[in-house]
Amino acid sequence: MRFLFYDRILRMQPGHHALGTRAVSIGDEFLPDHYPDRPLMPASLILESVTQVAGWLYIVTKHFAISTVLGLVEGVEILGDARPGDTLELEVWMEYGHRDGATIRGVARVNGVDVLRARRLVFASQPLIDPASIQESRNLFRYLSGGLVLEQANR
Repeated sequence: MRFLFYDRILRMQPGHHALGTRAVSIGDEFLPDHYPDRPLMPASLILESVTQVAGWLYIVTKHFAISTVLGLVEGVEILGDARPGDTLELEVWMEYGHRDGATIRGVARVNGVDVLRARRLVFASQPLIDPASIQESRNLFRYLSGGLVLEQANR
């Protein structure tokens, strides 16, 4: 089973920037435990939301020809809450690529106010060689991005 913590990717500029969203719903399974009388999206899941959009930025930047894993998180600041009815804006920027990886920073906002900042998300990757695996990655992105159409050069 796959756990997605973003709803759509609205914009993607490979190698530079991505913007996604996540609507927080009272029906989210994690809310009854965080907290029964004051439901909040846990900060760890807000970070996961940012990280998932960041991961796609890296994968798309590499033309879908990698598999990746998050290796390091540094400089996370929790600045606010996300409650049912809020929509998180998830924005990430590629800081730099390095050998078999990338460093990305990100922020989650509610109504234009930062609720979480991640100064450093470091991803490691390995190449996908099989054309069928690369196409599978493209198809998964197309499905999970909520219909985002990338520029012709990145298809």
